[in-house]
Amino acid sequence: MNDEREWEAQERGMRAARGEGPADLDPLALNYRKVASAVISHPVGAPPGDFVARAAAHVARHEGGIERPLSRVLLAVFAVALVAAAVIYGAPYWQVFQQPGEPASGWVLAGLACVVLSWVSRQLRDIVRRPSGRS
Repeated sequence: MNDEREWEAQERGMRAARGEGPADLDPLALNYRKVASAVISHPVGAPPGDFVARAAAHVARHEGGIERPLSRVLLAVFAVALVAAAVIYGAPYWQVFQQPGEPASGWVLAGLACVVLSWVSRQLRDIVRRPSGRS
């Protein structure tokens, strides 16, 4: 079994790193000895006292990163494409709103409902997250 051979190599490497096993190892066990030596020699200590404050400040500075400006650009491109599509192909699609019995009108209403529900849930989430003293 390959898994059993791998396990034995890991064990031999661990024992050799602790100085408990033989010095002559096969290449696989030798690699595991290097890993085990690195793990054993790594100093264990507590993080600096201001670690949490520094991490929070770092996150606050880099919140959103490049995604936020790129999302705005993408939204602007989408809006321009939507207006262009409405101008070019708009006449046939207005029939969906003029004849509510059309099968496509259900899909249009479902899409609008998704947009409205998404906006309402965002507003409710923002209201819930506000501190109690602010409105």
